[in-house]
Amino acid sequence: MMWHLVHSSWILHVSCNKRRVACIAALLSSVLHTSVFSDGSMHGTSSASGPLKWFIENVLEEGTKSPRTIRLAALHLTGMWLSHPKEIKNYLKELKLLTFYGSVAFDEDFESELVDNLDARTEVSLLAKSPDAELTEAFINTELYARVSVAVLFSKLADLANLVGSADENADCLAALESGKLFLLDLLNSVVNDKDLAKELYKKYSGIHRRKIRAWQMICVLSRFVTEDIVEHVTNSLHICLYRNNLPAVRQYLETFAINIYLKFPSLVRGQLVSILQDYSMRPQALSSYVFIAANVILHASKAVQSSHLDELMPPIIPLLTSHHHSLRGFTQLLVYQVLCKFFPYVDYGASETMPIEKRCFEDLKSYLARNPDCKRLRASMEPYLDAYSPVLSSTPAGIFVNLVEDREFECVPTSLMEEVLNFLNDVREDLRCSMAKDNVNIKNQSLQIDEDPNNRGVFPGAQQLKEMPWDFQKKITVSKHDKQFGDTGCHFKNNETYSQLLEMEKEDELLEQSIHSRSLILERMRASRQDFILVASFLDRIPNLAGLARTCEVFKASGLVIADTSVLCDKQFQLISVTAEKWVPILEVPVNSVNHYLEKKKREGFSILGLEQTANSVPLDEYFFPKKTVLVLGREKEGIPVDTIHILDACIEIPQLGVVRSLNVHVSGAIALWEYTRQQRSR
Repeated sequence: MMWHLVHSSWILHVSCNKRRVACIAALLSSVLHTSVFSDGSMHGTSSASGPLKWFIENVLEEGTKSPRTIRLAALHLTGMWLSHPKEIKNYLKELKLLTFYGSVAFDEDFESELVDNLDARTEVSLLAKSPDAELTEAFINTELYARVSVAVLFSKLADLANLVGSADENADCLAALESGKLFLLDLLNSVVNDKDLAKELYKKYSGIHRRKIRAWQMICVLSRFVTEDIVEHVTNSLHICLYRNNLPAVRQYLETFAINIYLKFPSLVRGQLVSILQDYSMRPQALSSYVFIAANVILHASKAVQSSHLDELMPPIIPLLTSHHHSLRGFTQLLVYQVLCKFFPYVDYGASETMPIEKRCFEDLKSYLARNPDCKRLRASMEPYLDAYSPVLSSTPAGIFVNLVEDREFECVPTSLMEEVLNFLNDVREDLRCSMAKDNVNIKNQSLQIDEDPNNRGVFPGAQQLKEMPWDFQKKITVSKHDKQFGDTGCHFKNNETYSQLLEMEKEDELLEQSIHSRSLILERMRASRQDFILVASFLDRIPNLAGLARTCEVFKASGLVIADTSVLCDKQFQLISVTAEKWVPILEVPVNSVNHYLEKKKREGFSILGLEQTANSVPLDEYFFPKKTVLVLGREKEGIPVDTIHILDACIEIPQLGVVRSLNVHVSGAIALWEYTRQQRSR
């Protein structure tokens, strides 16, 4: 009977042309009613699906194409699962689907239907209530809603599971604990063995990057379900993932999960963490994560074990302060200073003679980290993150989904500490590059001034003194006994063959110097004839596009091409397309993280910063008048120019299009824009 009712309801639903909020909500509340949801036979067995299981599978499958369907389904299902936790074990596949769900589609009519349509409001009010209405309400019309609802569900189930073993324990508490453990182990199995989730090479902001973040966000929420019987399996999976390459946005969730496990099971610190930290052959990225984990285990441990953690974990961390890997070294300096400040308060150095040598070493180390200018700069930029970080809060739905979707561009992911350190080091390196470039220009200009001075024909100030020195010193010629027999002692070579050879060598040197000087003047004239146009292509990563842009910049004599990684210049595909253009056009390496800093610097130098991007305020290319000093920024092949970079731009330009296809290839677009700039400069 129930099968017929469910089938009939579903047929009626799919026959409707439009998915109205009221209709979807009415279907969910009537079929998935609490009176039938509590009946285990309605969900089926391990070998066959029951009518409710079949219905939920179809609803969620439709939801992958209909954002409002999956959002209303997530609202109702999470409420029903919280009320009937013993049924959750039948829906692990569906929970994973909701966890990984992501669609950027915005349902413009969703909220208006709720406001204007009384039936819609009535039917939605009959759905099961969200476990945390205040948090989930902010995300109801965003692609985050499904996984926020699942995260809130398991957070509430964890509260129930904590009652196991207490006087308030009941069947729901045991079911909540079992379901949380099953879902955690299922997700861990996916991140270790799934083809996509286990990948180590993937692009930032790609689909794989998003799925990894979603998986580890949920695993952090599930950390409260780890118990003694599964902790070994959990940590084995965790260490496999920590050893792999992962972007900082993903790695920060692995670190938070690990910290919570070691805080919950302090005996594992000596058994696992100490030996791992002593493996100094580990890749720097993984070592950085373990340093972060160890430091926070020390800082956030309970008083009962904090001292022992300090004794066990600090010795293997200290050697990493000398690492040749700059980010690992800087990262370790930050965290060691935090630990030293907490456990080694300031002492009077007058009593230092009575302190053990280990204590004096730590005091001097803390003093160095506190006073060194570079360490102070690094620490000043990181302190807000370090002070605010809480591993427990960072594992809650409120801590993970901390800001509304409009405030976070990417999966509600905050900037990790490692990203902050890398950004800081990139900025410092960029400042150093600029300083070195200015020094090179000054040295070069001084050298040219000396060459052009008629009163100073020498290559360097001491040249005249060298000419007056004995010939055997200048040319390092060893005189034989036979040669010493000729002439007086003042001039050994006046009338012999050696003197003639020496004159020939000097003439060749003069010709070489003249050739080098002439070539340097030609190169200077070539540079001076270049247009004041710089093309920034750091957001691009496809070799054909980069090679084509290098060729275009050389053809139109742009003053520079900026790319993220100059190692691409050695690629055979690049060289085949560029046809040696990279040898003639100046190419500068500016990593993606340093682009904004570079643009700000160029703006201070008097350049206008433009972006080739389709925005609401973009100016058509044929209507824009290019300034003489122009920097043009190109966006990523699909995503375009990042929002934080667009805010720096003075203007955006776009190429008028007449066809159906939405955009041109980025190399073609850059070439068209550079030609238009060149055409305007030639007509002036």
